[in-house]
Amino acid sequence: LPSSAASALALRGGGVVSGSVWLKSFSAFMGMYAVGFVLAPAMVIEQNFDTPYDKYHLFISRLSGIAFLTLIYTFSTMETAAAVPIALTMACLTAVFGPIYAELELETKPAHKMAFLMAPLIVSGFLAL
Repeated sequence: LPSSAASALALRGGGVVSGSVWLKSFSAFMGMYAVGFVLAPAMVIEQNFDTPYDKYHLFISRLSGIAFLTLIYTFSTMETAAAVPIALTMACLTAVFGPIYAELELETKPAHKMAFLMAPLIVSGFLAL
């Protein structure tokens, strides 16, 4: 990088993307899914998967949503420099074991492709490091 660009990035605290802006975007994106899992798990399952659901699916969906919301809150209380790498790791692992696995191994509906909006979020997360 030219010295002026390096100086500007150093002044901002590092990455090309602001860590605090990325963390807020991550929190909004993942938070919307988490709220859906807590408040309307049947709708989330119906929209994304071509399978019937039962009380066990609803139970584990709500529990997962609560865990995600707890993590998002925890990230908001941490220093941004510490929270961003952890949240980015969470986003990467969630993408692999969530949408990517589902597309390869489960019967999904077209609406499930919306989960791949995580890709730009993950790329911009690496730019925030």
